[in-house]
Amino acid sequence: MKIMAEDEALTPALQGFLAKWHPECMAPRMLQRTLRGQFSPCRILCLGKAAPGLARAAAGLWPGVPGLAYGTAQEGEMPSSFEWLEGDHPFPTPRNLDATGAVERWVAEGEGPMLACVSGGGSALLVHPRPPWTLAMKVEATRTLWQKGAPIRDLNALRARLSEVKCGGLRFLAGRWPVVTALWSDVGPRQASHVSSGPTLVSSLSRSADEVVRRYGLSLPQPLPPRPPAVRRNALDRAFLLCDGVVLRRACAAWLRDRGASVREVWSAEGTPARDLASRIVDLAADVRGRPRAFVGSGEVQVEVPAQAGGGGRCTHLTAEVALAFSRKRVHKRWTFAAMATDGVDGTAGGGAWTGSVRVPTAEALSESIASFDTASLWAREGTLVPRRPTGNNLRDLWVLVVVP
Repeated sequence: MKIMAEDEALTPALQGFLAKWHPECMAPRMLQRTLRGQFSPCRILCLGKAAPGLARAAAGLWPGVPGLAYGTAQEGEMPSSFEWLEGDHPFPTPRNLDATGAVERWVAEGEGPMLACVSGGGSALLVHPRPPWTLAMKVEATRTLWQKGAPIRDLNALRARLSEVKCGGLRFLAGRWPVVTALWSDVGPRQASHVSSGPTLVSSLSRSADEVVRRYGLSLPQPLPPRPPAVRRNALDRAFLLCDGVVLRRACAAWLRDRGASVREVWSAEGTPARDLASRIVDLAADVRGRPRAFVGSGEVQVEVPAQAGGGGRCTHLTAEVALAFSRKRVHKRWTFAAMATDGVDGTAGGGAWTGSVRVPTAEALSESIASFDTASLWAREGTLVPRRPTGNNLRDLWVLVVVP
């Protein structure tokens, strides 16, 4: 298998693969296939971490149509027809309040059918707390839930309940004009309404917030506000998926097959604990016989972040759990494992990590870094940390294991 000639080759090869799956490269074809000739927007709204690439994709199909893009970093050049807004992530700041107000005015004051290209990250970017909740209260409640390892569906259920703009809030402001929503999804299958907490979709996402508060034992500074009123759809509204982690996983599997591997896609439930997935991955490796075998998966594992956490994220943590599981099970085969955040930002440090049978830290070092949630520091010392660099993409985490018997 070509990318297995050296262990170091897997990660740059994966980075090259992901570069081809940038929204600027893939979204035009996907938008054209779904909308060309059937819908002509008078304005285009792009939200989330992938907003710049989605804006360039949309502007290429509908040149000159006015647009607004609101994201976390202006990666690349913006189309001349677009206005750019920037906010903070993963927790909102007063800058996000100002930017959200500008988005709300743009949607409310505009006229004509609107195309909304929505990607992950908008749940933190779009912030308009429902009274009597304040921004500080909302940030603290969300941070507490995040530290408990809550999956995105639970985080967004709480965020939506506390927000005037999520769960159809922008759809309400658009009034009588139809809104078509194209989703570049960072959530699991059949969870499209969770992307950026569904600001342009009619959704019941906020209904489960009471149950989330009970399940995690959250102590709140204020009672949850009443559920937001139902938002009415326009008969011409529609929503569709452009791309998600499942599509990316299948594409990565095909890419690996082209390089000579026998490939198996691995599904795991959203919120699977990192240790459980790592154990499963090592069991798969132990069963490999004959020709080289590759395994590929996507999604976000569950990790609990201690109050005094070091530098780490889901991908660096999963990589450490996999390395520790390999060292304990003593699988006598050559293997390489890489886990990468497709947005290039994995927790508090790095963009992911890789390890392999010839470069496994000691079990003691792995255990200590896992316990302190300081796995990025560990991989940085090993020289196998993927640099933290926003990619302008956001399609869940991606991991690949290659095993050579």
